[in-house]
Amino acid sequence: MSEVVKMIEDSMLNMANQFSVRTERNKLMFFEDARYTFDLEDLLRASAKVLGKGTLGVSYKARLENGITIVVKRLKEVVIAKKEFQQHTEVMSRMQRHENVAELRAHYYSVDEKLMVYDYHSQGSVSALLHGKRGSGRKPLDWEARLKFAVGAARGLAHIHKQDGGKFLHGNIRTSNIFLNEQRYGRVSDVGLATLLSPTMLVVMRTAGYCAPEVMDIKKISQASDVYSFGVVLLELISGKMPIHTTDDGKHDYEAMLQLLQIAMDCVDSVPKRRPKMADVLTELEAISETETVSSPSVE
Repeated sequence: MSEVVKMIEDSMLNMANQFSVRTERNKLMFFEDARYTFDLEDLLRASAKVLGKGTLGVSYKARLENGITIVVKRLKEVVIAKKEFQQHTEVMSRMQRHENVAELRAHYYSVDEKLMVYDYHSQGSVSALLHGKRGSGRKPLDWEARLKFAVGAARGLAHIHKQDGGKFLHGNIRTSNIFLNEQRYGRVSDVGLATLLSPTMLVVMRTAGYCAPEVMDIKKISQASDVYSFGVVLLELISGKMPIHTTDDGKHDYEAMLQLLQIAMDCVDSVPKRRPKMADVLTELEAISETETVSSPSVE
């Protein structure tokens, strides 16, 4: 693992050397209300630590010489013209500020590199809190905390869907893109970046298990697919389990999971007379099992 981190940090250094040649032509662009005061050279001199590597790129925790800590996301597989990139960031700049949406503070564009600068969230992502440290010393998340994560993220996503005349979307909702605000409510990050991805990266996105079944093309990402992904997040918060990967034909096992969840809800009904007979429960489970066996690809 240390070798991987070293390799990424070396690439960061190479990136810095490349940037120094192009600083005059390509500047770090801040939004009007940004409270930061630093330039690209300050960013490149900052001490950096790899936070994570995902579909959209590598995220770094960067501590500047003036003491400010930020997150820099180095995008990968983003092959778009500067005009299109700027159009996206302009929509972001017009977005009304909201406590449950992580603000994009600055951005950088060149042919070889695209960077996004965000605030640093010291409490980490919901994914890290759900699936992070294991062992006897780990304190499980209580129901109140999980509910606050969900409510906050829902507020943020609903706000996003109201932007740009009600046409804006997120495109990559998952627990690793939800952080916590000061009140420990969910805060959505990486807004709209999925729409900038190369079409070939959709395959990678789908394997994570959050993608709606109708999204077979980047252009098919919609507000409705955001809602589907948020539903997967809710299931993850309820179960504490990572999403199930997609099958080769792009279908999900979530329909079966939802059926199981419904059966479970019927079984734990507070009114004894409304609970199903065990024979009926068995019949429903066997029906789900048979359907899954037929739809699942054979393994040789």
